[in-house]
Amino acid sequence: MHIHARRRSISFSGRTITIKAAVKGLGDRKHTFSVEKISGIKNVPPTAFKPGRLVFEVPGASKTIVEDVPMYADKVDMNTFTYGGMNSKHVKDLEAAIRKAMSA
Repeated sequence: MHIHARRRSISFSGRTITIKAAVKGLGDRKHTFSVEKISGIKNVPPTAFKPGRLVFEVPGASKTIVEDVPMYADKVDMNTFTYGGMNSKHVKDLEAAIRKAMSA
């Protein structure tokens, strides 16, 4: 499963999650972690003025904000996937698949 939104993308292979963020002049920055490392997931739905956020709690992962993002990209850490209203259904499906994999 793969979703691209707001200069970020998220991929879920069934056991691992990869979040990529666009950065200026360097291409993409990538963070990959397994489902076993996730201690929690928080999904904040988008509003009219703010993007939605799918936030993964991964112990030991860096919480450093990605500062060198291109225009219109969100400055968040690599454990957060930001998305707009058009992707809400896809993100809900992805979250359900990840939660199912976490409980298996």
